[in-house]
Amino acid sequence: MQIPENLPQLLSATCMNFPLNGVGFVSSNKSISFVTFPELEVKALSMLAGMQAWGMKQGDMVMLSLEKSENIIPVLWGCLIGGIIPALLQPTITFTEFNPAAEKTEKVFHLLKQPYVILSDKHTQNWHTGNIPGDRLIDVAGLPGNAALAVRAVIQNDDLALIQFSSGSTGDPKGVMLTHRNIIINTTDIIKGIALEPIDVAVNWMPLYHDMGLIGFHLTPVYVGVTQYFIDPVDFVKNPAIWLDTMSEMKCTITACPNFGQMLVSRYLGRRAAQKWDLSAVRILFNGAEPISVATMRTFLEGLQPFYLNPVAMFPAYGLAEATLAITFPDRLKEAEVKAFRRDDLIGKGIAIEASPGDHNIIELVNLGRSLDHCSIMVVNDHNEQVVSGIVGHVHVKGENITCGYFGNPEVTASAFTGEWLLTGDLGFIHEGDLYITGRSKDIIFINGINYYAHDLETIALKINQLTTGKIVITGYFDAPEGRDKLLVFLVGADNDANQFLCREIKNHFSSVIGLNAETFILVRSGDIPRTSSGKLQRYKLVERYLKGDFTTVLRS
Repeated sequence: MQIPENLPQLLSATCMNFPLNGVGFVSSNKSISFVTFPELEVKALSMLAGMQAWGMKQGDMVMLSLEKSENIIPVLWGCLIGGIIPALLQPTITFTEFNPAAEKTEKVFHLLKQPYVILSDKHTQNWHTGNIPGDRLIDVAGLPGNAALAVRAVIQNDDLALIQFSSGSTGDPKGVMLTHRNIIINTTDIIKGIALEPIDVAVNWMPLYHDMGLIGFHLTPVYVGVTQYFIDPVDFVKNPAIWLDTMSEMKCTITACPNFGQMLVSRYLGRRAAQKWDLSAVRILFNGAEPISVATMRTFLEGLQPFYLNPVAMFPAYGLAEATLAITFPDRLKEAEVKAFRRDDLIGKGIAIEASPGDHNIIELVNLGRSLDHCSIMVVNDHNEQVVSGIVGHVHVKGENITCGYFGNPEVTASAFTGEWLLTGDLGFIHEGDLYITGRSKDIIFINGINYYAHDLETIALKINQLTTGKIVITGYFDAPEGRDKLLVFLVGADNDANQFLCREIKNHFSSVIGLNAETFILVRSGDIPRTSSGKLQRYKLVERYLKGDFTTVLRS
């Protein structure tokens, strides 16, 4: 495979080599609008002509707040061909106090020095915010121009291609700067790691404003000429069957579904009559974007077993936006490997020791494999000294796929690197040459001299029969007056006798299993649980609201 110099060159080569392949856009009624790659390039040039008519030129930035993949992809390529630097964001429907998409959009607008914002046509008239002037808004419906008038930019592979805003699970969004070289290097490694070929068929519901959707399921397949189908995320959330229907009908071979999506599918299967899906063609099902839940993964695979999904297709991977997308892959020809480690050693001492068959106090973790060709991993202690295999530490990465930093934020960029190594913010260890992630460093809860992982505490709580995944969120905070860390347990549900009893049961369960005292329970609505665009929990936002006194039902023991 000849490596292109830049992304527009990549698209032009694909148009020439695979003129009949392309992109299908699946509507909520399951009808499909299909454009070939050559047709996509013409649409992109039309969008570029429209942007240039608005005065945009090479090196300018533009925000894309678009709802439909059918709009996003041609505008994205128009930007790339013209050297205009796009930032894709979750579309904002309303501007309310607790609307993370609106808050993020306004912050990005000012960070990027007030660029144009291209909006979905149906949202333009409802855009009510005093923080973004109306003269910076462009209705995508009126954007297309004469493709023949579009001016292609001369692009170097070290030029900035796009800004990928982090999903913000631990704070304000940061603009990850990605060059054409970063993207092409990582997509090349992904193609090799999953043996992607032009005959593959990709189906995706992950949003294009997230790196998994954008890099993994559009730019990477385009590189190889893979036909791809897009389901809008909102349609998947409303009706997960549309994803299963499309995979079955199109003989999908490559797809993705992190914890959040797996939970939706499992719930759907649990309450609807089974349909006759055939998922036997699926050979890669990416699982990542957040700490992988072993229980959720098992339930998901069991639910789809009647529909011929090969368990070997489950493909846990590790990556982050700062690495373009992917860092480690496991062996694609083997089933996802789950190993059990002794909890007391892992939590209390930071040492990974495999559990014996009779051990019950264990933590199950998923093998995330080894680093891709152009990326390296190192696990270090608090002094940035590399640790040996089996010791938990901070995961650092370096490579040609790694960003040079965050746009307009030199201080955060400086703090994110130690030399050429990027600090991922994740904790993990190497075991038998493979990477295992134990959690985010900012999700550590430090109580009585012991580090607890928030997601592990949630897993322990789920052993109680009345609890289901997504109904409990656990975090911690420092109580300044008392001078110590405390546990906060958020439960979805009303203030009634049953839930008050459940709180007491969780308290007793934690005390007996791990000797931890749960003192504070907060009953919330499902809509109060904040998540990023990729479904990651934003625990810090729950703590902020708790400290502000936003929650009325607080039970203390």
